[in-house]
Amino acid sequence: MSRQERPHPSELADRPVDFEFMSPDEWLEFHCELYDVIAHLGLAVRSVDAGVVRLRDGRTIGLLQLAQHCHVRPRDGWSELIGSHLTTMTAHLMQEDRAPFSVFDLRVRLVPDDPADAEVFARFGARPFAEGVVQVLAVDVPDAVRCVPVDEIEALGWDVDEAWRSAALQTEMLERPQQLHRIVVAETEVFHVFGARPFTASMVGVVDRLIGGVAPVGEYGAIVSIPTRHSIVVHPVRDDTARRALVAMVPITRRLHARGPGSVSPHLYWWQNGGLTWIPTYYESTSKGCSSESYLPSELMAAIESLSPDEA
Repeated sequence: MSRQERPHPSELADRPVDFEFMSPDEWLEFHCELYDVIAHLGLAVRSVDAGVVRLRDGRTIGLLQLAQHCHVRPRDGWSELIGSHLTTMTAHLMQEDRAPFSVFDLRVRLVPDDPADAEVFARFGARPFAEGVVQVLAVDVPDAVRCVPVDEIEALGWDVDEAWRSAALQTEMLERPQQLHRIVVAETEVFHVFGARPFTASMVGVVDRLIGGVAPVGEYGAIVSIPTRHSIVVHPVRDDTARRALVAMVPITRRLHARGPGSVSPHLYWWQNGGLTWIPTYYESTSKGCSSESYLPSELMAAIESLSPDEA
């Protein structure tokens, strides 16, 4: 692939809905820069399709996170950013960077459950986490977070299930979010947990502990979302204001997910004792505003209906 092989604008794949934060012109510029960097690095690429680079060995590199980073960076920094990302990702895919690590370095990383990545997920032994989300084992390496494939765990002589248990425990006990914001919206409150490290969303299982000092989570659990790896949005279910909070959380979650970086899920979930139940939601955003309709699990609906505003 050479610089002369840049696509004509008419040949570009349609912009996927997840990339609508980019204007058509920005989408074109992003792809032109992408082609130039691929040619400069001499990567063995079979094709560049909508939102994904397909390598000749059959593996793929998703472009959503990279596009989100480029979207918020000055245009003159794109080439370096794209080059760094592709170099890091191809090195990790080819397992060229295997710095020694301990079982105590393992963490749980959340990833969108994209069917296009099924082969990669299988290699890394990804496990279901919530609707639309899978989890993988990961460790920090210089300038990146590296996902750890199952065969590497086995080659180290570790029990895979025990490695998962260690990763989950270490993520929940050792990671520390930096910020907790209280957002007053629709005459109720929503909390935004933020952390600079990419394992913050992985701590959603202990969100009651994360916000317990300012907003205790009781027997009815909480409505939560994990829009990016760095964020958890949460509202404890304490009275029927949970309905208003849920409606407010839909666009908040969708915007955070679209903006990224590190997008995980645009969905809302009902959190109970560390588990997540999907809350199916229809959402539409137009020039006239946005609208949504959510379908609560029957148990959550019953819980909210049983509460009154003064039962906190």
